[in-house]
Amino acid sequence: MTVDTKTYVVGLLESYQKRSKQIDLLHYELSHPTDISENEMISALALSHGEGGAGTIGHISDKTLYIALNYQEQIQKASSAAKSEIATQLMELENLQKRLTYYVSLLDKRQTELLELLYFEGYSQEECAAKLGIAARTVRRIREDALNALTELYCFAEEAAARKLS
Repeated sequence: MTVDTKTYVVGLLESYQKRSKQIDLLHYELSHPTDISENEMISALALSHGEGGAGTIGHISDKTLYIALNYQEQIQKASSAAKSEIATQLMELENLQKRLTYYVSLLDKRQTELLELLYFEGYSQEECAAKLGIAARTVRRIREDALNALTELYCFAEEAAARKLS
């Protein structure tokens, strides 16, 4: 068990709720993309003349259709790239969460329950002690044992991955 791995595991646990919110937001963004409507596209085009521009009011250049079609194509490309980026980020975050929750579920029942209360549900150590009917000192001991066991699981997975690569 390395100090770096334990620090990583504690960081994963402490950022669990934040990651859950990010996952929820990314799900929303993926299912509700912000596409630009045709009206927004038309009003974004510079159909009017610049400062002190000459020409008649209401005159539309012969290039306007080409510009609009090109603009629409660029918007579609940008939208597709944004969706792809969101999907990639979402998949990475969900994989982190699933792995963490699975590894926590492999711990002793008491350790699992305590880590879920502390990190997944956001209770304080004192609230956990009251909820579980144990002393605050016992909560600290179970937490430390759980963190060590969880770190060992992550170390084992890292070693297995390293063996697979070599």
